[in-house]
Amino acid sequence: MMASFTDPDKNLETRSFAEIAERLNIEIYSGFKPDLSPWLGRNIIFDDIIAKRAATEGHYEDQCSGKYYFDIFNTIKSALGEVSRIVEVGVFMGGSTSVLAGCAHYLGIELDLIDISPDHLQFARERARRAYPETVESRVRMYHGTLPEYVRDVLMKEEGGNVIIHHDGAHDFEQVIRDLGSLFYIKDKLHSLLIQDTHLRGVPEYFNFVDAAVYSIFGRDVTYAPLGTVYNDGPVCEPNRWQGNYFMPGEPEGMYIPLTHNKFYYPHPKITLAQFFERQ
Repeated sequence: MMASFTDPDKNLETRSFAEIAERLNIEIYSGFKPDLSPWLGRNIIFDDIIAKRAATEGHYEDQCSGKYYFDIFNTIKSALGEVSRIVEVGVFMGGSTSVLAGCAHYLGIELDLIDISPDHLQFARERARRAYPETVESRVRMYHGTLPEYVRDVLMKEEGGNVIIHHDGAHDFEQVIRDLGSLFYIKDKLHSLLIQDTHLRGVPEYFNFVDAAVYSIFGRDVTYAPLGTVYNDGPVCEPNRWQGNYFMPGEPEGMYIPLTHNKFYYPHPKITLAQFFERQ
């Protein structure tokens, strides 16, 4: 696969989400959608994001809780004037994209979407476009590839800028290490990291240890703010019927990691970017 920016499929604009999912061969597993109503009335911008999400038809699946979406919105809003771009790594069916596009729209910043699946990129972009068409057309790009490739081919070559990374991509320990480790090479352009599913576990095949990867990169005493919902019991703390995934009781759904309060413990400063890529 040659990593690169990709163009939108304009043929999707007149189709229903059910037709788009069928056309792109995207499977909906649980059909989960979070309850966002508890967060109404707290911020007029987030109210608009909720309204625009509700106005789209429901043939899709979200991955995060309502509190997680509210938390990432507030975190990005608090960085107004400090960042020029949000970079979303792993879009799936656009749950977070629909919130991040609202942030891009109202805060006047760019949004780049990264995924190894061109089909999920198209689905997520189209979901965001129907909420904020002008913003998506002018300030949202799709990058078909991995985060390390994006770091090497895009961020390393750009002058200036300050980015927030939202990571909800592959949860495999090795891939999260590759993703987060690559950020070392653009640390001067990195404002902060939002990372999801730090409470996730599953069967050994999937090696879901996102939190362990975070500690490997930023140290065991990483400074972070918890994001999203903390589950203490219930069905989500039991292995599901699809991939055997479950949430660890008492652990936060995600982490906000500001670079002003943290440093990279990996990779070693003497490992060059080319060496880092040798075994990609």
